[in-house]
Amino acid sequence: MREKTPLWTGDFIRIWLLNLGLCSWGFMLNAPFPFYILELGGTELIVGLTAGGFAIASLVMRPLAGWFIDNRSRSWLITLGIAVLIVISVLLMFIPVLGIAVLLRILSGPLLAGANTASSTNACDTIPPERFGEGIGFLGLGNSLANALGPALGLAIIAGLGFRSLFAIGIAVLVLAALIIRGFTFKKITRPEGAEGLLKIKLSTLFNANALPASIVTLFASIPFGAVVVFIALYGVTYNLGSGAWFFVLVAAGTGSTRLLSGRIADKKGEKPMIAVGNACFLTALLLLQVESSACYYISGLFFGIGFGASIPAMHAMAMRIVPMEKRGSAASTFLCAYDVSSALGGLIAGVLVTVWGYRPMFAVLCVFILLSSLIYIFWAAKTPSAFKVYKLSR
Repeated sequence: MREKTPLWTGDFIRIWLLNLGLCSWGFMLNAPFPFYILELGGTELIVGLTAGGFAIASLVMRPLAGWFIDNRSRSWLITLGIAVLIVISVLLMFIPVLGIAVLLRILSGPLLAGANTASSTNACDTIPPERFGEGIGFLGLGNSLANALGPALGLAIIAGLGFRSLFAIGIAVLVLAALIIRGFTFKKITRPEGAEGLLKIKLSTLFNANALPASIVTLFASIPFGAVVVFIALYGVTYNLGSGAWFFVLVAAGTGSTRLLSGRIADKKGEKPMIAVGNACFLTALLLLQVESSACYYISGLFFGIGFGASIPAMHAMAMRIVPMEKRGSAASTFLCAYDVSSALGGLIAGVLVTVWGYRPMFAVLCVFILLSSLIYIFWAAKTPSAFKVYKLSR
């Protein structure tokens, strides 16, 4: 029996830790930043607009980053992103002005998006083809842990130490990420046989068609969590339901309990059962938030985590499954754009609905997006070449 090619090489460990650090920095500011805006004199509408602006700016950057990674450099966006994010964190520490804080937060979006797209692409370069689903699962575990633990850590820091300490710790995370990536072997840019010069910047080189089905399904499924990340802590405080920090700890527990296995299950059974479980958990979580109960508030976080742990690794593997190496940058950016769009729409929709109707009607409306995600997969994405069943039949 032939031994498996090692997955946890030095390069994979470095890029995994780098990706964890970048995502942690971003999510560590997500949940506390609404409180920072309110402290500086802003409103809930400004909170939503800031979250939307951050996500839209990231969205604009993603496809450009994918093109750059496939054509120019696998490393440059990581270096630039970390350096400028450190500068932004320093400015947030020492210039507590509402307009500047909003501008800096939005500016950090494309920088983080570029660095994160590059780290995701480089991670895919290090994964052996025969263990691709498993490697994507572990990579996604880092993203999910950062998504869940980052907000919890950020809220705990501002509660005990204040906002200046939050930004200082963020700087330390970024410096550590910069040190970790030293020594990583970046792949050289390769061009398809017969190709000359750089690919032109056009729709077909910015977005990867093979990654679109998984990306669109993920987009609709993730819109509710985009709203939750921005408003769940404020919701808990407004109705005296509990701590946003503990909510995200439970999200992390749910994610960690399912993420390690979901990638392997998807390799054997396909993404369909994982999407079904994930979307069912998302719906349950949103319905629990309709109940004025601390227990339901916290259990909702656990269901959000299980949902992400079940469905996102399968969707990520589906997005990258049939993409050749020289186009992985555009595929990674296409998939990650789904998160940016979901965050933008989630924050903007939630900001408007909370202002007009309140929190619980807002959570109820978000259920519609989970249903749309399921229908899109069943009637379209499941029939495309990147779907597990179709992919297996074509081999």
